Amino acid sequence: MEYFEYRNVVIETPNSLEAEAYRKLELNIRMIGLDQNIKVLQTTSASPRDGKTTTAINLAAVYAERGLKTIIIDLDLRRPKIHRAFHKANDLGFYDYIVENKTVEDIIVKGDGDIDLILSGSRISSPHIVLESKKTMDLIDKLKTMYDVVIVDSPPVLSVTDAFVISKIVDGVIYVVAYNQTKKDEAKIALQQLQDKKANILGTVFANVNPKISGHSYNYYYREIEEEDEE
Repeated sequence: MEYFEYRNVVIETPNSLEAEAYRKLELNIRMIGLDQNIKVLQTTSASPRDGKTTTAINLAAVYAERGLKTIIIDLDLRRPKIHRAFHKANDLGFYDYIVENKTVEDIIVKGDGDIDLILSGSRISSPHIVLESKKTMDLIDKLKTMYDVVIVDSPPVLSVTDAFVISKIVDGVIYVVAYNQTKKDEAKIALQQLQDKKANILGTVFANVNPKISGHSYNYYYREIEEEDEE
């Protein structure tokens, strides 16, 4: 299996242009949230390796940096990645809450930079059914009382239906597209599917921008979803 190293630039290189881009992303979300109660955020993408998990962990670091009590929950139950991003053993998590009746407090582990985590734990059969359960909704509701910000890392849209299920229990969706990697048709199809499911899409994060080619100063930037595709 190919190993991918997830970088939390907000923690590792806080003065970098990349870290500043995530702070601008957080600011944009905050501005949108002036008229919305946005507390639970979902990160997703069209396909794997588009940068959704990297976006989740860096955005969480920005919130923690601001002094907000922040947790990431890994609901990409088929291909979980948050434990790898934080170098944790994935031996306790969502599975134990669902199957072993552990309490929410039992399954929370400490990550870096004052970020709490709920990992996926052991593999769960029929994740889409479990994600639709009242017990999952109760978990999210409980976390909303315990934390200022809850970030849910979810599967890619085109892989399984899980991302649509999760979009119903969060306050907003951050859609991540990787520069020079995400296929344009797939990006459009996945976005349209999210819109068809009435997901509250806050905007897109354009990841892995090469400033030498694009002229942009940052590796990540944010824009609101527009009514018409101008490309």
